[in-house]
Amino acid sequence: MNRQTNRDIVIRRARLMGPNVPTFYEDPVHLVKGEGVWVWDADGRRYLDCYNNVPHVGHCHPRVVEAICKQAATLNTHTRYLHETLLDYIEVLTATFDASLSNAILTCTGSEANDIALRIGQSVT
Repeated sequence: MNRQTNRDIVIRRARLMGPNVPTFYEDPVHLVKGEGVWVWDADGRRYLDCYNNVPHVGHCHPRVVEAICKQAATLNTHTRYLHETLLDYIEVLTATFDASLSNAILTCTGSEANDIALRIGQSVT
């Protein structure tokens, strides 16, 4: 199998994702694998990942993978339907909060969370 060069991938990425989704680096890293705190590039070089959205549990943590697989095999839905697993998770999560914080609104992205925080702030001021 012919592997694309980084330049080919950068060009393809720009064509498919447009100009408003830049990479973070002038010479971006082509990551192909992650495990724990490590990621590997297409040439087999290993990097310590202190940034890529997973520093809390690492890449491919077995318990997280198992939970994702179990839930995906059961039901994949959003919060607009009733589903007890969602409520179980919120109970566990809010049990770690101060007693005055008893609710949670789950979102998929930081942007979505920011939008909701803004609306909550507007509603109470």
